[in-house]
Amino acid sequence: MELQIVEGGLHQRDQLLRLYQAVAAIPGGLIRQPAEVTPAYIEEFTSESVSHGLMLVAMEGEELVGDIHAHTPPIYAFSHLLTDLTIMVHPEHQGKGIGRKLFNAFLARVEKDYPHILRVELYVRRHNTKNVQFYTSLGFETEGVHERKIFAGNGRFETPLQMVWINPGYRG
Repeated sequence: MELQIVEGGLHQRDQLLRLYQAVAAIPGGLIRQPAEVTPAYIEEFTSESVSHGLMLVAMEGEELVGDIHAHTPPIYAFSHLLTDLTIMVHPEHQGKGIGRKLFNAFLARVEKDYPHILRVELYVRRHNTKNVQFYTSLGFETEGVHERKIFAGNGRFETPLQMVWINPGYRG
């Protein structure tokens, strides 16, 4: 079945919940614990992304297999950025290039249709070198290190990197 990248929305809440629950079930797959992936969480990020950002989903037929979204905070000083970028690909569909297709569509859309957006920001765990390399290959640069910001349980902490992509289509 052919993959389609389309705008996401609130009508996909149930499919998004299943996607996020599947990824949260994989150790290290999602920063949230499985119990924290609730309908309210899905509703919150979907609403923010649809009303103040961008949300795209990957569809194989009627099945939602991936999601990418980010939003602009409701503060004038941050009106030039999309932040908290999150990407999910269902575990059964990882390794097929869906994440790259989602990112390429997302960044192309920002460049073309969001000239007021200068920055797209995301966080990635420093030890996840595969993802760091992936984001770098898309044009993201490491901008900061947040030492021991993520509590991983059992007295362990992880360090995320803040990465940023600068929109070449920015016309502020």
